[in-house]
Amino acid sequence: MEETIGKHIQKFLRYKGISNKDAGESIGLSESAFEKLLTKDDILISRLFKLSQFSEKNFLQYYYEKEPLESFRKEEFRELQQKLEHAEIVIAKNDLIIENQAKYIKELEEKLKEEK
Repeated sequence: MEETIGKHIQKFLRYKGISNKDAGESIGLSESAFEKLLTKDDILISRLFKLSQFSEKNFLQYYYEKEPLESFRKEEFRELQQKLEHAEIVIAKNDLIIENQAKYIKELEEKLKEEK
C-alpha cells in the first residue's frame, strides 16, 4: 500500500522532532485539526507551502514522484536535454565559423603585408 502525503509528513515531523501542535500552528490549525489533516490523501497546496517553509522540507517533492507529475517531469527533462544538445551543436558550428574567419583574416593580413 502506498504511503499518503499525510503519513509522509508525519514521519518527517517525527524524525525532526517537530510536534503536531507546532506544525499545526504553522499552518493555522489546532493540534487535533492538524492530526485529522494527516489522515487525508490530499492536502491543500497552500498548506503544503506553509508547512514546507516551517519544516524546511519541500513536501511538494512527494507529488513529483507520483503520476502524472513524474511523467511530465521526465518529458520536460528530455525536452531540455534535446535543447541543450541542439545548443551545443550550434555553439560548435559557431566556433568552427569563428576559427575559419580568424584563419582567413590572418591569410588576408599576410597577403596585404606581401603587397606592400
